[in-house]
Amino acid sequence: MAYSKVSIPTEVYHFTQKQNLEQILSDRRIRRFGDTECWFCRSPEDMLRYMEMTVMNEGKKYIAPDRTVKRYPKFEPENYVMLRIVPAKWEDKWYQWNQELPANASPEALQQAKEFSELKLGYRGDLRFSQVEVFEMTEVMGIAPTQEQDTTFPNLTM
Repeated sequence: MAYSKVSIPTEVYHFTQKQNLEQILSDRRIRRFGDTECWFCRSPEDMLRYMEMTVMNEGKKYIAPDRTVKRYPKFEPENYVMLRIVPAKWEDKWYQWNQELPANASPEALQQAKEFSELKLGYRGDLRFSQVEVFEMTEVMGIAPTQEQDTTFPNLTM
């Protein structure tokens, strides 16, 4: 798996569980936790496509930051928010992770790996932000909220 530098973005998108939101807003940063980078997308459309290829695949295997194989649980959109973030500093710590496949991989697999690699970008370290907008994931996905869904944070701007 090869990394390549990418240009410094002016804004990025990140999704997280609602239970993390208060701490993120308090800290004014996205933490990388056990990974080298914290991960973002360049647009809401890229974020939704990335989610389709990952967290929306209940039962699909993935490699966790601790290098263990896990399976995606059922995705419950009402438990998530998407953040539009303006980084606080213009630091040159942005990378793209390029998936590498065997030389005999099918053209379809190569195209899917290329698409997946280009959807996301990583920031090396914890990303501090100067501005954030919070969107309900149900809103982003075009799902009408039910009365049980919490809509406490729609379009919050800091």
